Parts: sequence; structure tokens; C-alpha cells
Amino acid sequence: MTIRRVPVLQLVVAGLLIAAVVLLAGCGSLGGDQNTFAPSGDVADKQRDLFIVVLIPAIIITILVGGALIYAVIRFRRRSDDEPLPKQVHGNNRLELAWTIAPTLLLIGLAVPTVAGIIDLGRAPREDALHVKVVAFRFGWQFQYLDPEFADAQGKPLTSNELRIPVDREVGVVLEAQDVIHSFWVPKLAGKLDVVPGRNNEMWFNATEPGVYSGQCAELCGIGHAGMRFQVVAQAQEEFDDWVDEQMVASATGQ
Repeated sequence: MTIRRVPVLQLVVAGLLIAAVVLLAGCGSLGGDQNTFAPSGDVADKQRDLFIVVLIPAIIITILVGGALIYAVIRFRRRSDDEPLPKQVHGNNRLELAWTIAPTLLLIGLAVPTVAGIIDLGRAPREDALHVKVVAFRFGWQFQYLDPEFADAQGKPLTSNELRIPVDREVGVVLEAQDVIHSFWVPKLAGKLDVVPGRNNEMWFNATEPGVYSGQCAELCGIGHAGMRFQVVAQAQEEFDDWVDEQMVASATGQ
């Protein structure tokens, strides 16, 4: 029986097509409510920009290295046992210096915006920020508003699985876990931050336009993890103030 050899080029093309299909299938809807490439807050916007800054050179390097590899596999494949080895480049000082210095310069260039972004996103929230304590538990979320306008209900959970915030105002968040490790994530507003028992982590974010933003626990925390979702409702300042007044009335009357 004769075994038919499949040309290497056909295998490479088929592999690339399969990889492209899998990649596109994983992209989902570009307008999805958890699409990190369509941010609606300053934090998510900066994180998206930093990701793209790192992604572009990574794609270019992948194409160059992958192209060189495919070329070498096809161009220098051994066709017979008598064929000599191709010319070796081991010991070529210029090449070795080039592929040592180039990545070093690239990493230094990427370090500047990365460190600047970390410092900016790691700062304390502004003085006029809305301060909220986020309490995570299996399997849900509670949001406690800590600012003076909520003095009548200070320390009491005003909302469950829904956080209301005003547009264009920073929200300073303190994260607290009651049982196991959770992770607070609102993709269109900010990246993930773990919620760890015995340790309160802090972050800030804002919404630059009104809307309802989907959030979830991004850490496998138990059998009910899939249902541990919440919403962030961003409203104009006037609408948010009206909601605060409603909450105060409801708190005073015990409703």
C-alpha cells in the first residue's frame, strides 16, 4: 500500500485556517455587554489602550517569527538523505547582538506606559468620589454606601446585586469577602480585582456615559459561581440624587 504524502504547505494553510476559525468563534459579538474593547469608563479605557500597545508588537513579532519558521520549514526541508545541511548561523555575532538588543529595547519601551498606567490606576480616588463597600459572599453581592449623604443608613446594605453610581464621578471601592476568594469585575468599567477574606482590596472606577453594565465574579468560588452576577447602573447626577432620596425615605420608614 502506498502512503500519499501531504505537502507541507497544504498542512500549514489548513492549520492556519482552523486557527482563524477558532479565534473568530471566540470573539463573540463585538457589541456584547462584557466587551472590554468597548469601554465606558476611564479605567477600562486606559486598560484597553495599554493592552493594545502591548498587543500590536506581539502580533508583529508573531507574524515575523511564524513567517520565518514557515519559510525555513518549506525552504530548507530535507528532500533526500544525500542533501547537505543548510548553512548554519551559530556564532554570527551580528545576529546574536540584534536579537538580544531588539527585545531589550522593546521591553524598555513597553515598560514606560505600563508603569505609568499602574501608578495612575493604583492611586487613591479623588476627594469628591463616591465611596462604596462591596461585600462578596457565596453567592451574591451587597453594596454599602459610606458617604455622608447615606448617614441614616451608614453600614447597612442598601442594594443587593445592583450598584448605582452617578456618571462622570469616580467611585472608590473597598472589597470585602465573607467566605472564600471572589473577584470583582465589570468589564466595560474596570478590570478584575480579587476579593480576599481577611484583606480589603481597594480600587476606583467611573462611568463616562449612562447605562446598565454587567458585572460578575471572575473567580471560581463554588457551585453557585455561575449565578454570581450583578449590575452597575450609571445615571445622571440628578437621577442618582433622586434615587438617594428614595433610599433614605425607604430606610426611615423601614421599607
